[in-house]
Amino acid sequence: MTAKSEASRALYEAFRAALLLTASAEAAEHAVLGGIAALEFGHIADDVLLVETVKTVIQQRDDFPSQPEPTRSRLPRELQRLFLLAPISRDCFMLRVLLGIPVGTCSRILRLGIDEIREVLCAALQELPLLAARDISPARTYETQG
Repeated sequence: MTAKSEASRALYEAFRAALLLTASAEAAEHAVLGGIAALEFGHIADDVLLVETVKTVIQQRDDFPSQPEPTRSRLPRELQRLFLLAPISRDCFMLRVLLGIPVGTCSRILRLGIDEIREVLCAALQELPLLAARDISPARTYETQG
């Protein structure tokens, strides 16, 4: 794979991850820029940009906890349900399951022990089927009433 295609793939993966975590293209773009800024010597190797971008998303959330609820209506209904989980459960699920980030890396990003990551992920996996039964779309409510 060429350096250009590798960089394109890394940027795509980082943006996709940030979009999943924020449900906002603007916030995702800002997170990717933060991830790029955190790279050493500007080299994209392995999943470093992905990890740095995810760290930026988490840090932004920690720095500005009163941010408005993300506009998640553009996401598929299955992904919208993830935003009904507690933030730490959502982060664990997205990082481990959707993004495939190793548990040790998740532990460092989220500042939780490996056992805590596993427990939170297990709880999220048990909660998700219950959330699937809930309807979170006003259009869907209208469809069922009409």
